[in-house]
Amino acid sequence: MKRTILLLAALALVCSQKIFGQVNFFDAHVSKYGELEQVLGEKWDKIDSLIVHGPINEADFTTMWKCSFEGKLTVLNLEHAQVENNKIPTRALFKVDRQVIDDPRAYQGVVYLPIRHLILPEGIQEIGDFAFSRMRLEQVNLPKSLRKLGRSCFSSCHWLSTDPLIIPDGITSIPPQCFINCQCFKKLVLPSTLKTIEGAAFYNTRVEEANFPEGLEYIKGLAFEGSDLKKAILPSTLKELSEYTFSLCLKLQEIKIPEGVTTIPNAFAYDCPLLEKVNIPRSVTVIEAYAFGSNVMLKPIDLPEGLKRIENDAFYYCAVDSIVFPASLEYLGGGSCACWKYVKKIYSLSANPPYCSEDIPNPGEGPFYGYTPKETPLYVPIGSGEKYRKAFGWNYFTNIIETDKFPTGIMSPKMGNNELCK
Repeated sequence: MKRTILLLAALALVCSQKIFGQVNFFDAHVSKYGELEQVLGEKWDKIDSLIVHGPINEADFTTMWKCSFEGKLTVLNLEHAQVENNKIPTRALFKVDRQVIDDPRAYQGVVYLPIRHLILPEGIQEIGDFAFSRMRLEQVNLPKSLRKLGRSCFSSCHWLSTDPLIIPDGITSIPPQCFINCQCFKKLVLPSTLKTIEGAAFYNTRVEEANFPEGLEYIKGLAFEGSDLKKAILPSTLKELSEYTFSLCLKLQEIKIPEGVTTIPNAFAYDCPLLEKVNIPRSVTVIEAYAFGSNVMLKPIDLPEGLKRIENDAFYYCAVDSIVFPASLEYLGGGSCACWKYVKKIYSLSANPPYCSEDIPNPGEGPFYGYTPKETPLYVPIGSGEKYRKAFGWNYFTNIIETDKFPTGIMSPKMGNNELCK
């Protein structure tokens, strides 16, 4: 009943505006750059919907900003406008000195520009840095002619709900913080021309689905941290991984990493509570600190022969039930295998125990501690049991068993006499 009354009240308001001739919509025709303010005249602060025809420049964008910030403008249609140099100016509709203020309208210390709907013209090739940052923008189009996005150009547009958000072909880079904190679109379509996703580009967004096209070479740090991404199938063209790329992704269930990557970086997918499936490519030699730490559902972890180092807390608090450390492993960082409360068996294929470092926050502890059961069977090559019992870190276990029967598909390591373990 209350909702019905509100709808009727809104309808009555619209009707009264039409009856009494109140100006809300304006179709502006300009013939030269910088003319918009003159064309709008005294109506500038009463218009809520504006269509602009003709050439516009930075001064005209400032006029549009004023119509919204100090007036009533919420809908802006530029499809018939010709933007100077085919570039939306830097900070076109975001004025830091006027919007970052102590004001009753402010949200988190910023007054968000009230424009909700924006139509951009075909022909623009570039959107400048911070051009549309901190707006109450809900719907926007990205023209097919677009070739470059500016840093933070749609940053903190919390209400942006253009879904799917389609980045046009021709774009080669998503710049830093481009869509950071955009909270309302769930599907992201990336172009086949894309080479780089820069740092924090989609940080803290509600993106659940995204394609990662072949040809993509770099995804920089924090690019999708805190997003709602459910699956990340990374292309074979990816050259390297970056820190914190998928950390704190609370809905992430699967990551596929391509061959050729040599390092899983620091906190790459840290604290992803639903992550169950991830591969470690044969090319990987180092897994850095916290890479997969606190992934409480991550159970199967297949470590490749060739892996040399697992840094501190890399697999802390994972759901590992069994694991095989390859013969190539040289180093286990402090806390890297701590709190494996479900582990039932561990295999280490090296005849010489990999070096275990102390966990700095927990003096005296090594890679294994906490909920990792001390009585877990640790299977090691025949003739190496005593070495493991005396080695710091490995001496955590009370049930060290020599064996020549390792899991199928794992190459048995060579002993000191150059004979295979049998």
